[in-house]
Amino acid sequence: MTAKSVPARVRLKPEERRAQLISIGLRLLTTRPIHEMSIDEVAAEAGISRGLLFHYFPTKRDYYVAVVQAGGRRLLLHAKAPDEGMPTQRVRGIVDGFVSFVQRRKSNYVAVVRAAAGGDELVLEVFEENRGILTDRVLEAAGVQTPTPLHRLAVRGWLAMAEEMAISATDEVIAKADLVDLLVSGLERIMERFATGHH
Repeated sequence: MTAKSVPARVRLKPEERRAQLISIGLRLLTTRPIHEMSIDEVAAEAGISRGLLFHYFPTKRDYYVAVVQAGGRRLLLHAKAPDEGMPTQRVRGIVDGFVSFVQRRKSNYVAVVRAAAGGDELVLEVFEENRGILTDRVLEAAGVQTPTPLHRLAVRGWLAMAEEMAISATDEVIAKADLVDLLVSGLERIMERFATGHH
């Protein structure tokens, strides 16, 4: 008997399936707020049942948080200072990576920020954690050994400005290099105020 065999559905390892589901969520997030994302739609696109999705993420909220965490990790992967160099060069590395990431994935990035602004405590916690890591990276790159609460506040405010400018700027009007220069010099001016005691 030579019946044609039906190809078995591809089984993914648990970590591969989780990554696939998160990737689908990140893409869908660009078209709607996170709380409007349909778990059924995510499962259907992955070719699995709704029940199997909940095997990987116990609740809908767990899934949403995992999606926002993944978005944050991708940003942190790019917004890094080089290991060597003067403070200006190291800060520039972070800013260049940050601006490049935001501009390449603008709709995705805005969606993640918007999800954090939605007020869910866990999602907001993830966003705050990422902002805290970025703040620490900038302060360390700038050579601030023992940052005060005012240092942290100043850098967080500067990061919010950098984010808004990266989202709003377009290559046709403002070159990325010019935006990076503006942001780096802006941070240097803020740090100079601390160095001269005018704070």
